[in-house]
Amino acid sequence: MFLPSKIEKIRLIMPKIYYDKAVTLLGELGFLQIEVLESESKKILNDFKEIEYDKINKYSQKIRSLESSLVKQKTVNLNINNLKQVFHEVDKIKIYEEVNDIKKEEEKAKASIKESASLMEILNLMKGFKRDLRILNGMRVESFIMKKTKEKAQFAGIVKKEIDCEFNELENSYIFTIEKYNKEKLANLANKEAVNLIKVPEMKGRVAETIELQQANIKKEEEKLASLNKRLEKLSKKYYGLVSNLKEYLDIEIKKASIIPKVGSTDYITVIEGWMETKKIQSLEESLDKLTEGQFVLEKIKTNEEPPTKMENPVSFKLYEFFIKFYSIPKSSEIDPTIFFGIAFPIFFGLMVGDAGYGATFLLLSFWLVHRIKHPPKKSHIPRKLAKFVKTIISKNSLVMIMKAIVPGSAIAVVLGIIFNEYFGFSLPYTPLFDVTKSVSTLLLISGWIGVAMVSFGFVLGALNALYNKKVKKAVGRIGWLLVAWGIVIVGLAVLHKESIGLSNLEAIGSYVAIIIGILLVLKSEGTQSLMEIPSVISHILSYTRLVGILLASVILAQVINLIFVSSLSGSIPFIIGGVVILVFGQLFNIVIALFEGGIQGARLIYVEFFSKFFEGNGNMFKPFKIERRNTANVYVKNVKRN
Repeated sequence: MFLPSKIEKIRLIMPKIYYDKAVTLLGELGFLQIEVLESESKKILNDFKEIEYDKINKYSQKIRSLESSLVKQKTVNLNINNLKQVFHEVDKIKIYEEVNDIKKEEEKAKASIKESASLMEILNLMKGFKRDLRILNGMRVESFIMKKTKEKAQFAGIVKKEIDCEFNELENSYIFTIEKYNKEKLANLANKEAVNLIKVPEMKGRVAETIELQQANIKKEEEKLASLNKRLEKLSKKYYGLVSNLKEYLDIEIKKASIIPKVGSTDYITVIEGWMETKKIQSLEESLDKLTEGQFVLEKIKTNEEPPTKMENPVSFKLYEFFIKFYSIPKSSEIDPTIFFGIAFPIFFGLMVGDAGYGATFLLLSFWLVHRIKHPPKKSHIPRKLAKFVKTIISKNSLVMIMKAIVPGSAIAVVLGIIFNEYFGFSLPYTPLFDVTKSVSTLLLISGWIGVAMVSFGFVLGALNALYNKKVKKAVGRIGWLLVAWGIVIVGLAVLHKESIGLSNLEAIGSYVAIIIGILLVLKSEGTQSLMEIPSVISHILSYTRLVGILLASVILAQVINLIFVSSLSGSIPFIIGGVVILVFGQLFNIVIALFEGGIQGARLIYVEFFSKFFEGNGNMFKPFKIERRNTANVYVKNVKRN
């Protein structure tokens, strides 16, 4: 639970005739992260070659194109046993040309509708033009139209003054008919005045007649589109399920092909190497035994390589793996700090917020955002620019993770808010179990002890981690730092309590001994340069006092905002309105600050002050070769539980 799953490197040797079946089995199990062969294996093996995959790619492109053209339908599982059957099924489908023709006709119809719609926009601006439209364009002249506004009336006057042209002022627009050699001059004037001119396309007939023709064309093309859609729908109902299944099967075969450069072989055997969890080796051996009738060898490879990391935490803490991966992936041989983060972060967040009203607000906000992201409405009322800005900062999945992570902390904030009697900075008519503003020294002492506990626990974990990896010297260094930290803490407490720190105080003598022994151990294991870290140990402990600092800042700011609001109630109506505005916007500001400060500082105290004592990170995630199926059925593994 506190360590990643144990990963070992293995080598699988089997007859070449079982290669395809074995790779399918490995993909369905999802146990093995396939790697390039070890140098020793490469010396005696050849590259694995399989000419069938050129054919697979060809068929895959063919079926993928067909699926993208069809209308999505419900699919049913299809049992396919081999590639020969897939190729046969793909060849049996005779609708490729028909679907292609339908899509081409659709594109033509849509282009025609778009063209008519564009003409309609121009023609609607030209209502009131009485003459035949063909006079607007000819061998020597071209016409441009501009939407009529008060601002553009001045531009129309400039054009008439600067360019010899035929000018038509209509109800909704201006039309300029100019000699073609004046086209560049007109464009320069339009650019100078920031005016958008639309080229009048070549048309004939009266405006009303042309509008009717375009409307008729749109109606005709829309009817054609409806007919084409019906044809496509009919074909989709008959073939989509089969096509989708065939595509998935071919996609799987292409994925299987991607591992070929990592595989070695001779004329008779195939060799695959990679990483897998130790606890699953026996299960893989049992599956291979059935598949190959015992004709395989699975052996462990001794290597100095750092294995990939497979994090293994209880379900209730899986969520916090997101924050650990964001910081750094643990090595497979070190303690996974996910559980510690999952316990500490909600407590820190809740303590820094410390208000029942704010905590309840964060709870509601979290539940609402998670539900909205997972069940998006058809029409969003959130401004597009704001939504786009949020998307550039954080992905939807990351936002869901963060919102879920602050739920426990928000619940703790509600409980502490009730204890502190803090509700958006207001107090209810009962005596709080603990008054924040009147017990600052006690809170600082509590936060200091939290710092001592976290830093000490970090050093203990560092020592255990080092011992687990048989790095005794490093473990001694961690114990040395622990002694130094506690020695400084004891001396510091004596100073705070105004006690003697001379030789007459046995506790002080004990602390000096602890500091001296600790420094000697650190010097022995880490060298003289490590002593520069002594101030950072002290600062890391004191850094936890920010838990109280942020809590106090939030509480006092809320109380000040409320005081201004209450004071305004005795004044005139404008003062009352001003007080309400200050209350609303001030509380919103404080809520945002509490959310960001609680989240960022809570994570920082864990990342910097705690993780630095034991956590190295820079591991690589375990990424096993997996075959994901949605439509087709597994061939060898039934009801497999993936994790």
